[in-house]
Amino acid sequence: MTGPTAISLFSGLGGIDIGLHRAGIETLVTLDMNEEAAETLRTNSSEYDTGLAGHEAPYDWTVLEDDIHGVTADDLLDAAGTDNIDFMVGGPPCQTFSRSNEGDRQGTDSERGLLFQEYARLLRGVQPKAFIFENVRGLASANDGDDFQIIKEEFKSSGYTINDDVLNAASFGVPQTRERLFIIGFRDGQKPYFPEPTHVEAKNPLTEKSSWVTAGEALSDFNLDADLTKEAGYVNAVGGQYGYLLHDIPPGGNYQHFTERKYNPEKGEYVERSEDELDEKVFDWRSRHYNYLLKQDPDRPTWTLQAAPGTYVGPFHWRSRRYSFLEEMRLMDIPVDYEICGSPREIQRQIGNAVPPGLTEAIARELMTQLGLSSQEPELSAESGSTRADGGRSSLESDDEISVEGSDSPWMQAKNVLGLLEQGTEVTVTGRGKHIAQVIDVLELTRRRMSNSPSIALSESVVKDPDGSKSDRISVLKADVSL
Repeated sequence: MTGPTAISLFSGLGGIDIGLHRAGIETLVTLDMNEEAAETLRTNSSEYDTGLAGHEAPYDWTVLEDDIHGVTADDLLDAAGTDNIDFMVGGPPCQTFSRSNEGDRQGTDSERGLLFQEYARLLRGVQPKAFIFENVRGLASANDGDDFQIIKEEFKSSGYTINDDVLNAASFGVPQTRERLFIIGFRDGQKPYFPEPTHVEAKNPLTEKSSWVTAGEALSDFNLDADLTKEAGYVNAVGGQYGYLLHDIPPGGNYQHFTERKYNPEKGEYVERSEDELDEKVFDWRSRHYNYLLKQDPDRPTWTLQAAPGTYVGPFHWRSRRYSFLEEMRLMDIPVDYEICGSPREIQRQIGNAVPPGLTEAIARELMTQLGLSSQEPELSAESGSTRADGGRSSLESDDEISVEGSDSPWMQAKNVLGLLEQGTEVTVTGRGKHIAQVIDVLELTRRRMSNSPSIALSESVVKDPDGSKSDRISVLKADVSL
């Protein structure tokens, strides 16, 4: 170990730790009690022979899968192999403080809201030079701000001089307007400071800072279905009662396009419908949350990605489908050669709960400068079924009639496709409804992992319910993958 070191708590899929790695800080130990998150961490660590990368994985962390309540500072230091730790990082589960959980924001009145005490307990035991604590913006206002003061006092009493701020990931080059609250602290009495933003919302001639990175820019190379959907997007790749409406919502609009108003993309606002257009009304104005049937405008960063979005909760792709997981990873600034484990539901949860690496990289670099720490610059890679409620189904078909249920991850499905292609077998990948995004993932992983890019041809058809109901119309995507 020639550079700064870190121990990570509540690590999730490792978003903070990817950012530290980019900054030249090596996370020695990660800790998470969630089985799928811990498996994701192991899969991407060279310490374990698992996943597609195996021992060639780019990270070297030791993974502890355990409840933090039963973990001691000695456990962490033993796993790290040293007691010279520069940073402790992490943020406990945020639902108890989140504004999206407005009806049940129990804050520190909840057992989960007291997990910061476990963080502080281990902070006192490990005694790193600095710490980075992350959580949702709503933490600052939970219980009228009292919770936030309690948490800050806990860190101060642990022997650290602290600072706090809410940072927008888009202001640091991440193509997502994701706001997170950070508390940072130094052990030596010096007050830490946050980095200055590197990007601004709109280009200003008085500054040399770049504009926010847009979703369209970030996903410019995700073009597998671009030609297929260039007219107006999929007919219905969402499913459910209202999924068919997404096709006609302009990018930047949401369900309010089908109220007494409609979204005018040229003006970027909602305008009153004419009397003749009122028969298109489906919802009342402002009767749903803003992200209900929210379609992404490719000319701005994506809105915050959710950990557990409902059927109609966006943002949705401007091609009128869900983002694929790899697209979400790009929008979250997670390398798309990273592998995430678990069922599709668990993969979505891990992505939605992650901290964008670019945001923590900026914080870490600034803190290292203030502490006078030299980084060890890392080598980076080139890339910085079952029927469901919506009627959707995903499967893999081949000459051997091999199929994979929709509960498998795209990485596992892609592994099967790659194996078939290596045998000279022609493979067909099909998906319906929301599983179209999963097909995109399988095809993207296939072409990105093969030295010779396969030939991929896409086709789309529409399946209608016998009674002609629009709510039951489902788009079908087929891809013939062959060398």
